[in-house]
Amino acid sequence: MNIGGEGLPPGWSLVSLGELADIVSGITKGQKRGKETELRPVQYLRVANVQRGYLDLGEIRTIEAPEEEIQKLRLRPGDILFTEGGDRDKLGRGWIWNGELSECIHQNHIFRARLLADEIQPIYLSLYANQEGQQHFLSSGKQTTNLASISMTKLRDLPIKLPPANEQRRIVAKIETLQERSRKARAALEAIPPLLE
Repeated sequence: MNIGGEGLPPGWSLVSLGELADIVSGITKGQKRGKETELRPVQYLRVANVQRGYLDLGEIRTIEAPEEEIQKLRLRPGDILFTEGGDRDKLGRGWIWNGELSECIHQNHIFRARLLADEIQPIYLSLYANQEGQQHFLSSGKQTTNLASISMTKLRDLPIKLPPANEQRRIVAKIETLQERSRKARAALEAIPPLLE
């Protein structure tokens, strides 16, 4: 789907997430297995752990899984996580795994995108998907009575405006600077009520 740079700055390209990353679903909870299958406990991420722009690791659960599946699904630093379902406005939310736990996998309601090239910045793609990508998730998600979901195919089709590596780093640095200023401003505002008292 590399459509080139029509309407984009020089050096940028329009590509799909599926061209940039290997995307897999996670372990299914309550899956039936043969009696001879050896299982061992492993920590895993649920949808509640994967938020927009951060991971909430306050409560991590364990699941019994075969060694082969654990190795296949084991998260590595730089993996980008996307939620598969929930409220419509939360489709595709996610963040980056930075090796916070020594061993962890993810459940089937979370997609893992593992980048195929080192020059692509995981944080750029995650920030992009959490902002620009939301329209794609809203328009391509399926809705049942109470829940919305996106398929792996639709996630792979997510269009990404990809700048050159140096520009990715510059954009990420600028966003992180602005986020830090925002955090400091928020902390300063939160300090005012106790001072007034």
